Amino acid sequence: MLLTSHSIFETPAASRIYRSLKPELESQVTDRSSVYIKVENSTLYLEIRSDDLVAMRSTLNTWLRLIQVASETADCLV
Repeated sequence: MLLTSHSIFETPAASRIYRSLKPELESQVTDRSSVYIKVENSTLYLEIRSDDLVAMRSTLNTWLRLIQVASETADCLV
């Protein structure tokens, strides 16, 4: 069973958040899920695909937390 989650974040800091998260995409932690991020104007798109519910929940929690932290510190990013 293939599970997919789509999340959309509208924020003026979308580009800065994307740049801070981009290095995380280069080393995926597990083969059980995949993460895709893109930014357009002031919108950040997050897509997570997984083969099982446990991996989906774990990956979704991780990436939502990463986005939250990047958003909270976006004013400090150059």
